[in-house]
Amino acid sequence: MSDTPDPKPPAAETPAPAKKGGGGAAMIIGMILPAMLAGGASYGATRAAGGKAAHGPEAPAHVEAKPPGPTVALEPFLVVVVDSARKSHPMKLSVAIEFGGLDKEDAVKPFVPRIRDAILAYVRSLPYEEAVDSQHSEKLRTELLERCHKAGAATAERVLITDLVSQ
Repeated sequence: MSDTPDPKPPAAETPAPAKKGGGGAAMIIGMILPAMLAGGASYGATRAAGGKAAHGPEAPAHVEAKPPGPTVALEPFLVVVVDSARKSHPMKLSVAIEFGGLDKEDAVKPFVPRIRDAILAYVRSLPYEEAVDSQHSEKLRTELLERCHKAGAATAERVLITDLVSQ
């Protein structure tokens, strides 16, 4: 029996052990190459955007900003606004008004109740979608400033929306 050859050769019986951590070069290329490409793309985009901005109109070297006059912060407005589905939403709006041509805040105090009334009447009429939309904030400021002028505060220059919270 020892003369009969074994049908399976010994090398074919045991598989070669798998290499641990094999494919090191492929793994490095698979991880580093995408990171390098992403970094290069962001660098290129930054350079391209920076190049376009450099060719635009240049800002003056020194712009002298006019300091604001007295600023009056009004008490917060608590109102309920209605959306297009007639659902009520509570809203808190805080507003400050900058005045020009005045030295003291005391000259504005008599107009505060009129201003509050004009702002409150307008805000109550706003639809919810318009009140909370950030794209309408400039329109809201403009309309509130017009309401202040109509209330007798002709020296009001700017309306600042300092807080707007709604549910």
